[in-house]
Amino acid sequence: MQHLTAGARQGGLLVAVAWLAPIGSTLFAPVLPHMIDHFSAVPRAGLLAPVAMVTPALFVALLAPVAGIMADRVGRRRVLAVALSIYAAAGLAPYWIDNLYAIIFTRAVVGIAEAGVMTASTALICDYFIGERRAHWLSVQFGSAALVATVCFGLAGFLGGYDWRAPFLVYGATALFIPLVLAIIFEPARVASGESGIPRPKESEKGLFNVRFIGCLAVTLICGMLFYVTPVHISLVLSERGFSDPAILGLASAIGSLGVVAGAILFRMLSRRSIGALLSGALVAQAVGYAILYTQPSLAGGITGMFVNNFGCGVSLPLVLAFSMNRLPEGYRGRASGIWTSIFFIGQFICPLAVGAASSFAGGMVGAMGVFCAFTALAALLLIGFGRALREPVSTSTSVVATH
Repeated sequence: MQHLTAGARQGGLLVAVAWLAPIGSTLFAPVLPHMIDHFSAVPRAGLLAPVAMVTPALFVALLAPVAGIMADRVGRRRVLAVALSIYAAAGLAPYWIDNLYAIIFTRAVVGIAEAGVMTASTALICDYFIGERRAHWLSVQFGSAALVATVCFGLAGFLGGYDWRAPFLVYGATALFIPLVLAIIFEPARVASGESGIPRPKESEKGLFNVRFIGCLAVTLICGMLFYVTPVHISLVLSERGFSDPAILGLASAIGSLGVVAGAILFRMLSRRSIGALLSGALVAQAVGYAILYTQPSLAGGITGMFVNNFGCGVSLPLVLAFSMNRLPEGYRGRASGIWTSIFFIGQFICPLAVGAASSFAGGMVGAMGVFCAFTALAALLLIGFGRALREPVSTSTSVVATH
């Protein structure tokens, strides 16, 4: 067996591959009104076109656990390469298709492929790196994804100005990842837990669905739901404040989303701290952001509130993912990654329902920010109260070797 050590090439490529998730949604959003106009003769086109936009996320939520099982059984590298091929072909297809129902079908296929891409790439990051190095690459993954989403919004808007189908051409460019994956990514060794400096799990932690992992999934669901509150609804909050210019709303969203990048950087710097301290601090930051959105009527206040809120989200998500993958038996990491991805995307679906309920209760979108402020503040206090049970640091060991 040839021994290979993962480094910056593997980590950087896997981070770039994970960008396909924000690319998949942001490229579609700016052309949605033009697509509805194009298919105006189709019954319920105003409903079906948005369905096409969210269909990939639905299939990721449903099939990521299946992709995780496949990654464990047939290999991460193989699943990743095949999923990338399907993603590129299905993503590009709407450029030539002139049938709304067929486009929805291709979007479903994109979701199936995205489930494989996200699951395999995340599992490989967690296989290749442990401890602080894993925390580093996960923070880079989440932080850079926010930047990519911002760039893709602008790119899709620019291309959509020529033709609403033009943004779909970008999907074809993702095929360039395939030869890079085949050349750089290698299948990690199946080492027994306890080797290479990985702490051996306690008896109660063996297997996958133990109390610890289930608890991590519950926190993931909440953090995933909270992650999408301000990016999806900030324009509605600002509209209630009297700011309706699309250019201003787009700029506010772009600046506010940079908070995720800042939070991910801080998570990398503080990854030796306990999960209880970091997660409670992240929730406090989110609560402060919601409080600013609730109390400050100015545009600057709205941007600041979103930035602070997203700062907390930038800490919480890579934190929960890194902690979820710690102490797992090696053979379960693929399916664990799939289940985590599924729960995260379910949180994305729950988000608008939760915000809608809060808005109805509080009498508007601004009032909903007050509800979420109270919720996150209460969650932070509960974490502080149970802090002794969450003293384990996020990162432990610092190196890993894989074989090929």
